[in-house]
This record gives sequence, structure tokens and C-alpha cells, in this order.
Amino acid sequence: MKITKTHLKNFARLYGVGLLVLVGLVAITTIITLNLTFIYPWISRTFNLDIRTGLSHETLLDNYRILIRYNNWPWITTLYMPDFPMSDTGEFHFWEVKIIFQIFQVIAIIFSGWLILSWRKKWQLLKYFNAAGNLAILIFGVFTAIMLIDFDFFFYWFHRAFFNNDYWIFNWRTDPVILALPAELFMIKGFIIIGLLFLVATVVKIKYHLDKKRRSGA
Repeated sequence: MKITKTHLKNFARLYGVGLLVLVGLVAITTIITLNLTFIYPWISRTFNLDIRTGLSHETLLDNYRILIRYNNWPWITTLYMPDFPMSDTGEFHFWEVKIIFQIFQVIAIIFSGWLILSWRKKWQLLKYFNAAGNLAILIFGVFTAIMLIDFDFFFYWFHRAFFNNDYWIFNWRTDPVILALPAELFMIKGFIIIGLLFLVATVVKIKYHLDKKRRSGA
């Protein structure tokens, strides 16, 4: 089949919107994963965070919940964890993280509104989601491979991409909270986000191919 300008234009539109759909899905899955607080008690016990920090598992969870509420709610403007003193740079980094989550929340709201408004055009919507699924498998498949090979490398460049400073490199003497937030916590949450995206992509692609087959009368 000859590839025309119309084909290229349609392809660019399909995957341009698909990329925006993927951004919306990333925002939603990130918000969901952030609020899966049941992961932290397991992390705390598995990696002996009570010994590392000198605090009980219950106290650590209380402080972790404070951090989650801080990220979730825009009207909470000050992060105060009673058992962890914090430097100015540490507090600024958590503020930057909060801003990112607030942006994700705005994206999730806009994305949800767009879904509601576009719901009648189900087939077109499904094609956009299928394109998003293809992009998710490609992009996050690469991310998964890198994370499995060298998570520290991924963690470093992830932060370099999102932050224009080195405030995310905590000194445990001035910001002991880092002892309660091991890299394994972020790795597990990262894999959960990717797992949710792959699950959505799989369900969407199955639905897309079934509907495509039905529409073609095969």
C-alpha cells in the first residue's frame, strides 16, 4: 500500500493524541500508586527501617502518611513530620515533588473530563487508547529493562530529568527522613505504575482487536 500524506497525517494525529492519553494514564496510575499506603508497612519490616531509623514501624507509618497527605492536598503548604527534622534544601525538594503531584492531579482531572465528553465516540476513543497502549509498551518496556539492569542508573537520570538541582541527594545527618525512604520503595512503586499501565494497555488492545474484528464482519 502506498503511503500518502493523508496516511502520515492520520498516523501523526492518532499517535499525537495517543501520547496525550498516555500522559493522562501515567498521571492517574501515579496518583493511585502514591496512595497505596499498605506498601510502606511491608517495606518497613522487610528492610528493617525501625533499626535503621530508631523509630517503631507504627511511628514510621504515621510520618509516611503525613508525607502522602502533604503531596495529595494543595491546601497543606507546610511539611511537618514530627519525628524527622528537615533542612531547607530537603523541604524544598519535597515541595518540588508536591508540585509535580499537583500537576498530575490537574492532568488527571482534565483527562477524565475529556473522556466523559468523548465517550459517545467510543471507536475513535478506543483507537486513541490503543495507540497509547502501543506507546506505553514501547516506552515503559525500555524503562523496565533499564530498571531491571541498573535501578540506580534509572533513579539518577529520572531525577536529573525532573529536577534542575541536586536537592534530591539527601544527607541523612541533616535529613534523616531519607533513612525511612529507601530506594526499594521507589523501585516497587515504579514497577506498580508500569504494571498498571501494561494492564490497561493489554485490556485496551484486546478490546480494540475484538471490536475491529466485529466491525469488519470477520
